Amino acid sequence: MRSQFIIFLLLLLTTACTSNKEQEAKQDSPANALTEPPADIQNAIQEAFPGAVPTTIFADSIYRYLDEHYQIKAKDILIGTSTCVDDIISTKNFHRHPEIKGPFHLGGLAGLPFAGISGLNAFSHHVPDDGAMILMVGPHIGYSAEKGWGYVLRHGQHEASSCCGALMGTLSMLEKGNIKPGIPEEGDYQGGKLRQFALAHGEEILASQNHLITFTKLTGEEAEKLVRTYMPKVDLEHEHFIVAIGLVLINTDFNYVDYVWVTHFKIYDVKNKVFLEDK
Repeated sequence: MRSQFIIFLLLLLTTACTSNKEQEAKQDSPANALTEPPADIQNAIQEAFPGAVPTTIFADSIYRYLDEHYQIKAKDILIGTSTCVDDIISTKNFHRHPEIKGPFHLGGLAGLPFAGISGLNAFSHHVPDDGAMILMVGPHIGYSAEKGWGYVLRHGQHEASSCCGALMGTLSMLEKGNIKPGIPEEGDYQGGKLRQFALAHGEEILASQNHLITFTKLTGEEAEKLVRTYMPKVDLEHEHFIVAIGLVLINTDFNYVDYVWVTHFKIYDVKNKVFLEDK
């Protein structure tokens, strides 16, 4: 099933690649000044996350696909993101279409949807009438030319720092056996939830070849599961479509483009109560 989805995604993306390049040549945004990372970094990304694509190609292709296949116009879209609170998520802007509204932030540490049902309700109520809510859900992970997985070189820094810091810190505690049951009542609720999730999946994480990659993927699955649990309890007054995209955002050093690895792609027709796509 996974291989079939990768083929679908690559076909989806190639529908826009040529025209994307023409459009990018005409734009002056900082995102277009970024280059693809060296071949060894690209190979490492593809080995761990096969089918990952640059964020600019991902975003432009998704918007074009929705327009061509479902007549979902950019002006009628509100984006919601359940991604990590790390500032690097927005540093390299792959949302380059000012006519698209948002993002509405639903995520907390590691991209888990801490805004919950209340946040999703608020997000739903802000969608343009008869429009579409696009919900991007998932964690992020860094790859630095200097240190590899779990780090990126950020603007203004001389050495690579942890990415995702929340996952890296939690993983370090798990590996040292320092996570105890229970969530703090005050001061670190999100960190406590993430630690308990790591503890529950500790055996699988520690038995894997790369602890961080496994932890990242499991966190993405958990974020998607929570959103699926919350959505039936959300009031849908304005939407015609819900587009849900499960993903892992792969950050690279500040001078290179970032990548997106898509895990799920769903389009739900709210008016007719049917899934048009579920891959």
